[in-house]
Amino acid sequence: MEKVSRYLVVSESAYRAENGVRVRLAYATRRARLVVVDAPTGRALAAGDLDRISPAWLPVLREALAVVPADADERDLTLARNRKANSEPSRVHLSLLPTAYCNMGCSYCGQAHSRGGLGSNHRDQVRARVLRAITAADTRIARVDWFGAEPMIGYAVIRDLAPTFVAAAAERDVTYQSCLVTNGSLLTAEKLDELIRRCGVTHVEVTVDGPPEVHDTHRPLKNGGSSFWKIVGTLREAVSEPAYRGTEFRFRTNVDRANQESISRYIDLMARQGFQKPNVSFSIVPVHSWGNDVSNIEVSRRDFARTEIGWLRQLRANGLRFQVLPRIPSTVLCPATTRFSEIISSTGNIFSCSEYPLVPAAERTLTLTHLSRAGEEVGRPVGPFDDWHDDIATGKSWCTDCVLMPTCGGSCPKAWREGHPPCPSYKYNIQERLDLIAEEYGLTVEPLVGAE
Repeated sequence: MEKVSRYLVVSESAYRAENGVRVRLAYATRRARLVVVDAPTGRALAAGDLDRISPAWLPVLREALAVVPADADERDLTLARNRKANSEPSRVHLSLLPTAYCNMGCSYCGQAHSRGGLGSNHRDQVRARVLRAITAADTRIARVDWFGAEPMIGYAVIRDLAPTFVAAAAERDVTYQSCLVTNGSLLTAEKLDELIRRCGVTHVEVTVDGPPEVHDTHRPLKNGGSSFWKIVGTLREAVSEPAYRGTEFRFRTNVDRANQESISRYIDLMARQGFQKPNVSFSIVPVHSWGNDVSNIEVSRRDFARTEIGWLRQLRANGLRFQVLPRIPSTVLCPATTRFSEIISSTGNIFSCSEYPLVPAAERTLTLTHLSRAGEEVGRPVGPFDDWHDDIATGKSWCTDCVLMPTCGGSCPKAWREGHPPCPSYKYNIQERLDLIAEEYGLTVEPLVGAE
């Protein structure tokens, strides 16, 4: 006996293929798999009526987990899969803050930045802890991220530490990954080359909050200068470098009430700058609380989702890459849910949540341990969100009954417990996103008619 999965979204729209066949899209979220089905099959899936589905469709739908055994408790199965992934010691992930200072003064930032060097033995303690994780017997994949404050202010620290991590991973045949999360203002061609070739950086994420005059106001340099064209010029050169085609570059844009009207101009400008590259993507996200109050400037999730569709269409029209819907399910949501991920602040404090370092209240009260007390065990101490999957199981968030839970994973346990549901925008505009995908497939959107 079988049933239609509870984790299935069927498009409200019908679409016409070039051969005239009417179809619908079915997004099976347990595997983040999209299936194009004929209109009668789509109608049956939407109604949960397995008896009206042709047997010829069943192998495809089973493989996508759109059709599952009748006795399957899909929520329990999804959470069991996630718990297993979060307890897996073969993947380690450490995010490092090589400095406590940032050269920008963004109004929506909740961190407190200060000048000054690290403790005399801080660098050695970080090196030893990361190397223990990389060389542990169970480790097969190691990810070391450089985070901030602004990590490029600690560029000398990165240059010192990263090559030793790369070498240790190579010696142990461990896959090494590394993301640099930066404001981009201190990047140069020479430094990027060093970071990619010697320091093992495989992903670069840079925040740009609009066209020049908006970005430079929204993310002002503390010295009063501007940064937009410096950032864009450096990255335009980098993404055109054949040797960096294996490096992923992502532009992140934080949106609030101050810059939302400028995003359309920004998209057109970035297209004119030539960022239509297979290793360049764009992410446009709403500003959210980072241990601070952003209620006066944040855009509501629903309002953001309504406006976002226009931006996504504009990105598509300009040939700029972005993620329409998740392509893989969320198993390990973030460092907060697995003891094999941690964030090491420039203070030496170890956290499980990336929104705690350099936030004064969190640095005082929410540290898990300090480098000097961490011991030699691989894996951080128990954190406040390691039981997040139990929260979902017991209904402490809307995630319990949400059809998108397998792809979203709850988005942010911290936000839920602070009373700010962090549901992703695609929850509110998934139909429009399915329309975008249909158009990419060469399908024509048509209204449903009759019994459809």
